[in-house]
Amino acid sequence: MISKLHLDVKKNQKKITLFSLFVLFLLVGNANVKVNLGNRASKTEQIVPTDTLLVQQFNRAVDFLRKGDFQYSQQSFQNAIQTIQKGEILDKNMVYRTYVNYGVLLKRVGRKNEAIKYYQLAEKFILKEFGENSSKLIPIYVNEGVIFYNFGNLIKAQNYYEKAINLLHKHTNLRWLALTYNNLGVVFYNKGEYSESLNYYLKTLSIKKKLKIKNSFATYNNIANCYKKLGNYKKADNYFQISIEDVKNNWGENYYLLADSYLNYAVFQGEFHKDKNVLPYLNKAYDIYLKNLGLKHSDTARCLFNFGDFYSSKKDYYKALNYYQKAMISELDQFQDSSIYTNPSIHKIEPQLAILQILKAKAGAFHHIFLKNKQLNDLDFSLQTYDLCLDIIDKIRIAYQDEESKFALSKNENDTYTVAIELAVQLYELTKDVTYKEKAFRYAERSKSASLMSSLNDVNAKNFGGIPKDLQEQERRLKMDIAKYRESVYEERKKATPDRKKMAEWQDTLFNLNEEYNQMVLRFEKEYPDYYALKYDTKTIDIKTLQNRLENTSVFLEYSLSDSALFTFVVTKNSFDIQRQSVSSEDIDFNLKEVRTALKTNDFSKKSVDYYKSYTYSAHQLYKYLIHPNDSLIQNKKLVIVPDGKMAYIPFGVLLKDQADTSRMNYRNLNYLIRNNTITYNNSATLGFTAKKSKSHFLSNNEVLAFAPSYENISDSILYTKRSVREKLYPLPGVKEEVKNISKVISGDIYMDNAATERNFKEHAGDYDVLHLAMHTIIDDKNPMYSKLVFTQVPDSTEDGLLNTNEIYNMKFNARMVVLSACNTGDGKLLKGEGVMSLARGFFYAGCPSIIMTLWTVEDKTGSNLMTNFYSFLAQGMDKDDALRQAKLEYLKTADPLKSHPYFWSGYVTLGDVEPLYNNNLIWRLIYLAIGSFGIFMVFFFLRRRRKKLKA
Repeated sequence: MISKLHLDVKKNQKKITLFSLFVLFLLVGNANVKVNLGNRASKTEQIVPTDTLLVQQFNRAVDFLRKGDFQYSQQSFQNAIQTIQKGEILDKNMVYRTYVNYGVLLKRVGRKNEAIKYYQLAEKFILKEFGENSSKLIPIYVNEGVIFYNFGNLIKAQNYYEKAINLLHKHTNLRWLALTYNNLGVVFYNKGEYSESLNYYLKTLSIKKKLKIKNSFATYNNIANCYKKLGNYKKADNYFQISIEDVKNNWGENYYLLADSYLNYAVFQGEFHKDKNVLPYLNKAYDIYLKNLGLKHSDTARCLFNFGDFYSSKKDYYKALNYYQKAMISELDQFQDSSIYTNPSIHKIEPQLAILQILKAKAGAFHHIFLKNKQLNDLDFSLQTYDLCLDIIDKIRIAYQDEESKFALSKNENDTYTVAIELAVQLYELTKDVTYKEKAFRYAERSKSASLMSSLNDVNAKNFGGIPKDLQEQERRLKMDIAKYRESVYEERKKATPDRKKMAEWQDTLFNLNEEYNQMVLRFEKEYPDYYALKYDTKTIDIKTLQNRLENTSVFLEYSLSDSALFTFVVTKNSFDIQRQSVSSEDIDFNLKEVRTALKTNDFSKKSVDYYKSYTYSAHQLYKYLIHPNDSLIQNKKLVIVPDGKMAYIPFGVLLKDQADTSRMNYRNLNYLIRNNTITYNNSATLGFTAKKSKSHFLSNNEVLAFAPSYENISDSILYTKRSVREKLYPLPGVKEEVKNISKVISGDIYMDNAATERNFKEHAGDYDVLHLAMHTIIDDKNPMYSKLVFTQVPDSTEDGLLNTNEIYNMKFNARMVVLSACNTGDGKLLKGEGVMSLARGFFYAGCPSIIMTLWTVEDKTGSNLMTNFYSFLAQGMDKDDALRQAKLEYLKTADPLKSHPYFWSGYVTLGDVEPLYNNNLIWRLIYLAIGSFGIFMVFFFLRRRRKKLKA
């Protein structure tokens, strides 16, 4: 156990090193106006006309900036800003240059938030004075992209760079084109797309050679990093050395950017264990940073961080910790404590990836010290530091507006949660302090569907934070427009010969819509404090609250899988336990894959015996890992399951309690878990037990809206992607029978064939309690937000008949249940920290508390049979999960040996709220009440008549 955790932490540190050492070159805008004035900003300004004064102040500031004399440059820029604020400047060009170059300086000295403020001032000024097509916007967009890159928001950075590229197509400027290509290369490098990144860097170098630009050191550095990642170490080494010589030849031995080249080369040497070269280059880099930038600077912090990593690799953890502490002091303006047992307060930390990386490395070093010395205080402080890391991750995630950036963060930081869980469990086992057990559960919760939780938190904040309904509607429509243009760009980009002109127009529109949306969010946060408070509340459900909301008949099981251990959190009404099993994730994943492969196959003529053997073996193995430790606890209980990772790809009901006899195939008599337990699933306990519940009520006239499209003569062209055709859209004759049968059980409206259009769905879906969609889906594994439900294809000027996940996210439903009786609606790409990115997730986000979905393509007629029985049991007042289980058991009673294969019946699962739609107990109580009332009335009536007769 200990040695494996050792490896996890080290792997995480390697990621940190690669990210933190990547060089991003910023081109300082050149000032063409040259005025010979003194070389110190402290000299008294002469009495000159305002425009001339601004030119003098600007040139002086830029001159200091080029020399790396940042203190005097800042003073000169502040003087220039004061001159602008007097409001007498006629030269609009100088106003723009001052704002942009001051932003460059502020970024250079590590004051990124102030830098973005001046870039935005410049952008607003240019839009007003020169219009949206002005070439003056190019350096603004590039530099804004750099800031967002530094904040870790790669998607937003890329949007700014692409906006600059579109303007550069109208206003040719090879210098800025080279810079923008370079920065796009940085984005693709950090996305892990190294070949694409290298392509952009080589374009940059080609332009620089064409223009005979001498200072290309940053490009050489970046090319070297790409070759290193692509495994061409000889070329990498060559380009690193070229970079160093390029700086020396053009700027001298003490130029501040030479430190970047030294730092990158030091790390490169360290990765190949050429330790004798590492410290000399690190020391050279540090001396230059300290001389030019001072101690309180992010580049100096980065260098100190890498000293720490070097000593950590040598297992000198105390020395490493001292350097990590120095790196924190250097990175944070308001932190000075040199004690390694002190961390900064979360309230004094600007949530950025740089400080997160330092803290993770520090936490890892403390854990290594514990493994050596066995002092509990070291392990506890390691956990405290990880706890601070998770708070920073939450803050970063909330600041991101787009889902893609949130997904990337969840993927990159998933290991941080896993290590924190391991440490908390380890502390609980050593101390028996339940506080650690509760912390471990809280970490597990925070690691599940984190982006979905953040987004739903934002929705909740809008609903209860005092934001007027008209503004909420305006925001919803804006998000729909953004989603529409994103899809247009995405689909056009997939074509063999995309229309670049169209894409540029759409990207421009998308950029402006994103800016409008960002301003709206800032307005919400500023003008509605309740919204702000709710949005930034990242609390997860605690054990006591979960137990209060659990039924007596339920057992809650949440899983967390690391490389070396499986953690199971077991909660009942009156108990809470954590179980740790030493098992490799590879073993679990192998068995999950075997079961998944057997379940998804619909070709039973090939390898049927082999499939049976592999399925029954792996299904029993998974039962032993996932369920068996709680056999006695779960007898006749409902199971509420929060899976981890690839577990979400299989229905737990097909796990086998006993090892099967494989001498002959018999799927019908296997001892499936579903024979003993009702099973439902949640994305997390917080989402499952704090989301709104569907309220049961009587059957009414407008209960169900059902769609069953026609796929006759449909073109397969809509299935094409860059890689391949997904599958044929064969007709589904069984879905019409399915929706007709449902309508006999529960009243509602059916849209079939040509009426089953995307437009009709969008117009009517918000008016029904239950939505039932029996149709094909197109799964986009590369970008799950563009997986689609396929409606009947009819001519329509605005709707394409394909409803993607992005569109669903921005719709508003009032349905208490959505049944996605379609192919693969619960399937999709697995993202670490988020789970399966399925279409069902979109409906959950859009306000549907209960989802019935399919994990693979369900056979047409079987699906119709299961759904008909499911609705019949629902109408009897059953819980949704009970109704689905009963429908499956009914099917198994009559299925022949072939059709009893789990492929046919186990694909449907319930997600979220399982409360009954119709409360028959309430109905009967009201019937009894009515009968009783009628009886009392009749007794009163006869008594009254009798009295009248007696009087007579």
